[in-house]
Amino acid sequence: MTSHTSDLVHKQGLQFFGSVNASISHELKNIFAIISETAGFLNDLTQLSKQGKPFDLSLLENCSNSIAEEIERGFDTIRQMNRFAHSVDDPVNDIRISDALTLAVKLTGFLSFARKTHLKAPLENSSEDSSILTSPFLFQALIYKTLSALYRAMDPKAELTLAVKDTQSSGVTVIFSPDPPVDLTDFPDPRIAEVAQALNAAFAVTDTGLELTIMNTKPY
Repeated sequence: MTSHTSDLVHKQGLQFFGSVNASISHELKNIFAIISETAGFLNDLTQLSKQGKPFDLSLLENCSNSIAEEIERGFDTIRQMNRFAHSVDDPVNDIRISDALTLAVKLTGFLSFARKTHLKAPLENSSEDSSILTSPFLFQALIYKTLSALYRAMDPKAELTLAVKDTQSSGVTVIFSPDPPVDLTDFPDPRIAEVAQALNAAFAVTDTGLELTIMNTKPY
């Protein structure tokens, strides 16, 4: 890792890492709260049974299903947290774009202002196996920050579509398409632009959204 990239990781990386972990911990807290409430309701049903009072047995099944669903949601949240944590393992590495985008969408999905987001099937001349040599952690930070900025600019009921296309074997382009389109006149802000520059990436505002082109080279 070069000194420029290392400085950037220290300057923005810790704040980004803390922000993601805070949203994950909030998600886990919500999961535990639902399980706790359901367990409390089960206790109420138990007390009714002890008193000989009738109750609908389907309530037990509903409670059991609810707890099982929340436990699975918790496991999935922890899986995303672990995947994100391992993004710092290698300063520079080949990463699959589809995997990185999927993780970023799930991580930003924990934010209270997140919007419904779709990952589109590969476009013409593109592949689900598109990959680039870059900094996994900074790439994750760039996509996360871009999604967050778009979510804040979008209406609550708006939706976002992400797609990928190859760029003549020299890199890939990630296409962000809000529906309806949003005003991106002031995008990107200086912090996002700094991460993009470190990754040899460039943004282009289009009539329908945003394009991010990342070159298949080591960050400087």
